[in-house]
Amino acid sequence: MNAGPRSSQAYDDLKRLLLSGKIPPGERLDPARLADDLVSGVTPIREALLRLAGERLVEIRLNTGFHLPVMTETILIDLYRLNFELLRLGHVVPGSMDPAMPIHLPGTSYADSAAGLFLAIADSSQRPELLAQLVMINDRLASARVAESLLFDDVMQEIKSINDAKHEDKNAFLRAIRAYHRKRIANARALVSTIYRTD
Repeated sequence: MNAGPRSSQAYDDLKRLLLSGKIPPGERLDPARLADDLVSGVTPIREALLRLAGERLVEIRLNTGFHLPVMTETILIDLYRLNFELLRLGHVVPGSMDPAMPIHLPGTSYADSAAGLFLAIADSSQRPELLAQLVMINDRLASARVAESLLFDDVMQEIKSINDAKHEDKNAFLRAIRAYHRKRIANARALVSTIYRTD
């Protein structure tokens, strides 16, 4: 497989599309149609789909090809629990992150801000395997985060609270991330309904 510039661009463009929440979970991903939509060749798109399957962002089904994984209430709860446990296991020392690090850049969505904060927290733990797992979970939670921003009014305030708590004692930080995840687990059914809502 030749990972040339066209393949890299196809991968970046396709991953951005899949993380945007514009394609509902469970949807079949037709390489030819995606190639047209992304102004790419079919071969680079197929290579990107295979690479994304390795990252568990895409699944390959017998006879029907590539699909976005379905999102159920149980799967979503598991992803939130895993996200929380990995952050907790990181044993992040308050103050170990750059306090000047902006959490919400102009033009950045809530989904990107949440993923960016959690990945920065994991990165500061200097545990590469933990970071790699959180990257995968954050990608799988992208459609849920789009739904969160539609369902909850205070999502950016929650991110700010976690960001502020990371500079306090460890217990304050753990309380903030626990509250964040518990709220989402309690609303998992409504979030799944919002993910699949078509307007």
